[in-house]
Amino acid sequence: MTDIDFYILSAQEPQQRLDFACRLIEKAYRSRCKVLVQLDTQEQAKEFDELLWAYRDSSFIPHNLLGEPDTEKSGENCPVHITFGEQHQPPHFDVLVNLAAEIPSTFARYKRVLEVVIQQDDVLETTRNHYRFYKERGYPINNIDMRMSN
Repeated sequence: MTDIDFYILSAQEPQQRLDFACRLIEKAYRSRCKVLVQLDTQEQAKEFDELLWAYRDSSFIPHNLLGEPDTEKSGENCPVHITFGEQHQPPHFDVLVNLAAEIPSTFARYKRVLEVVIQQDDVLETTRNHYRFYKERGYPINNIDMRMSN
């Protein structure tokens, strides 16, 4: 069964949420996990793609933006994929980082789903709804309170 992890931050800015997601992705990549990052729109996906390229000077996270021309074949062995909406998602990923307002219909095929919570009304409402969804279906949920370590 898929494990669900909610990372609860004291941060309030959306950019801080994205930066923290990059840290999670880097950690998963270094652990040799295949990661899918889910966003709402193509624009958000492209912006996140750029963020991963510039994330840290001392770090390199090989990744691929799904839906872009020529990326399907060239990136099939890439450890991190970024997607949006309900477009086709390749199988055989270990971790789903869900930054979207909706939970992808394919979430149960992953070993772990990571949700990042910040103290902003829209994100709080969305992630509370996600928490309720997972809990009602009996998925094991871990709450990782990062507010203590900030």
